[in-house]
Amino acid sequence: MDGKKDCIMRNKFLYAIIIGFTLSIVGCEDTRLNDITPPKVYIPQSGEIEQTVYKTGEPFVFRLGVYKTGYDNVESTASVDVLSEDELQVYNTENNRNYKRIPDNCFQLAGGNESNVVKFSKGNRLEYVDITLDYDAIEQLADFDKDNSKQYVVPVSVVHSNLEINEDKEVAFIKPLIRDPFIYFQNTESSVVIETTSNSDSYQQNLVLAVDFVNLWNISVDLEVNEMLVDVYNNENGTDLKLLPTSAYTISPNPAVIKNGNKTTTVSVDFSKDNIDYDDFLLPVFIKETSRFVSDIEQNVHYVTVSRPAPRLDRRGWTIIDVSSEEPSGEGVGNGTASCVLDGTVATYWHSQWAGGTGQLPHHFTIDMQKTVTVASVDLQRRQDQRDAYRGKIYISEDNETFTQIGDFEMAEVNEPQTFRVTTSPGRYLKIEITESRRAPYANLAEVYARGVE
Repeated sequence: MDGKKDCIMRNKFLYAIIIGFTLSIVGCEDTRLNDITPPKVYIPQSGEIEQTVYKTGEPFVFRLGVYKTGYDNVESTASVDVLSEDELQVYNTENNRNYKRIPDNCFQLAGGNESNVVKFSKGNRLEYVDITLDYDAIEQLADFDKDNSKQYVVPVSVVHSNLEINEDKEVAFIKPLIRDPFIYFQNTESSVVIETTSNSDSYQQNLVLAVDFVNLWNISVDLEVNEMLVDVYNNENGTDLKLLPTSAYTISPNPAVIKNGNKTTTVSVDFSKDNIDYDDFLLPVFIKETSRFVSDIEQNVHYVTVSRPAPRLDRRGWTIIDVSSEEPSGEGVGNGTASCVLDGTVATYWHSQWAGGTGQLPHHFTIDMQKTVTVASVDLQRRQDQRDAYRGKIYISEDNETFTQIGDFEMAEVNEPQTFRVTTSPGRYLKIEITESRRAPYANLAEVYARGVE
């Protein structure tokens, strides 16, 4: 019974290879001159063929297409063989190449009826020669490496035919690259933003598990969230993300299955909005175990960054109660003063003084939010198309006397509002301080918003 199973599996394997290679040959071949040109035989995929061979435990069979073209509509034959060492050396010398012939024990050449002769019936233009590559034997070659840098090839040539052989396309050099079969995440990072103003209570992110080889099995993949990988990610990316709480997500299906005949499967991560705080989180989904083969250590983790920005607080009634420097006249009527950062239009802006005196860094202004609120982040928007504001600090206070720094910022050179996470803190007075400018000592900002809870 096991032998019968193995035979069925092998036939499936060969069928998959045949389908894939046949499509590539048919899709690329130009047949417009078939009926008006003299008949010839050639290898469509001539020249060097770099072929990835996966060590799945099943035989790897490469199907080399041999093509008949021209107006001859009769039966014909062509013989295909492997170049000898001497013949390959002649080719290398004439073509300035350095190919090495793979030894005979590493491959087997076979055509129809276990011969190397392909037969074309009337109207049939494409036939195949099967070449079985023994990847275990190839890997045993003393100087064979992962990238096949020594240029080992199976040099296959059309050596005889009752039709003319196209000399420009008579030889193919099959260059194997031996690879372990891995299971991996197709992408290793994605992001989800939980919008506070959205009516949706749930969000979803799809993760794709994949293989590159012809899959003859149902491969089960167990996933887990690995807390230790949060520190790894933060250290590598200079972030300070928190692990997403287990109550905030579900992963399904888990285990996932890449089914026989498929190369991918999709896993869904569903997020519960109500269980996610106003903060930035990380969900590192890790391939823990597989039922067959192993995971690719370079792509066995998918990092999902999850952010839930707090809503913007209502700025109605907010006022500027302190400013170190502003330009009330030089920027035009109704422009240049600190109050412009609260007026809701990017056409107006605060600017440090430059007419009748020059304000010096650091610049600051203080906003009275009229009541105590909890601030989780601050949005800053630069004066449009101006790059002056660069780095600074954010402070909060309950009494407008004792201020606590809750964050800092570095502004990118973009016109859109930029959100800066701060230590979530209560307070009534918000101070923005600009410590560095790209055009010192000047600075300017168009709008300031606070995000949090009232």
